[in-house]
Amino acid sequence: MVQKFLIYNLRNPEYYQFVSSSFNIFGKYAVVHDSLRSLHEELEQQLTNAEAAILTERGHELVRQKNEMDRRRDRLHSKLFNYLKSILYDDQDVRFDDAQVIMRVVKEVGNPNNLAENAQSALLIALGNKLEPLHEPLRAIEADPIVDDLMEANRQFIELEKECRLMFAQKKLGTTPPSMSAVRKQTDPIYRAIVNAINANYAIPSKKEEYKNLVAEMNVLVKKYDDLLAARKREKKEKDVCEVCG
Repeated sequence: MVQKFLIYNLRNPEYYQFVSSSFNIFGKYAVVHDSLRSLHEELEQQLTNAEAAILTERGHELVRQKNEMDRRRDRLHSKLFNYLKSILYDDQDVRFDDAQVIMRVVKEVGNPNNLAENAQSALLIALGNKLEPLHEPLRAIEADPIVDDLMEANRQFIELEKECRLMFAQKKLGTTPPSMSAVRKQTDPIYRAIVNAINANYAIPSKKEEYKNLVAEMNVLVKKYDDLLAARKREKKEKDVCEVCG
C-alpha cells in the first residue's frame, strides 16, 4: 500500500513539488486513467492553482528581498560617507588627503538615498566607475571593503528588481490567485481520495499485481519527503540542544 506521512508539515514549495510528482506518477498508469480519471483531473486543476499561488508567494518574497537590499545599499552609502567624514574631522590624520580625494568624488556624484530606485542604481554604478581608478587611496584609508559591499549590494538590488519586474509582467492582470493555504485545503482531500482508492484496490488479491508498480513508485516518492521531514526535525532538535547548552 501507499504509505502515509505528515504531508501537512511540508512547506509550500515542497508541498507543490510532492503533489506535482504524485500527479505525474498517477498519470503514468492506466489504472488511474480508467478508474480515477475525474480525481486525477481535479488534482491537475489544483496544481494549476498551486502554481499560481506559489508564484504570488515568490513575488512577495522577491519584493521583500528587493526592499531589504535597497535599505542595505542606503546604509552602506551612509556608512562610507560617515567613515570619510570621521577621518576628515582631523586634518592631522595621516589618511586625511586620501580621504579628501574619495570624499570629493562621493560629493560630486551626489547622495542617492532620496532618489527613485532606478536613479539610485544608476548613480551608484556611476560612483563605482569613478572610484575604480582610486583603488590606492581607498586601500590606504581602508575604505575599499565598504565600497565593495556597496557595489555588491547595488548589483544584487538590480538583479532582484529585474526579477520582480519580469514576474509581475508575466502575471495576468485582473486575476487574484487563491492563497496556498486555500489550495492545500482543496488538494489534500483529492490526494487522499486517490491514495485511498489505490490502496483499496491494491488490497484485493486479484488486482495486487496491476497496482504493484504504482504503489512501489509512490512509496519511493513518499520516503523521499518523509526523510526530508525527519532530517528537518533532527536539525531542529540538535539546534535546540545547542542553544540550551550555550
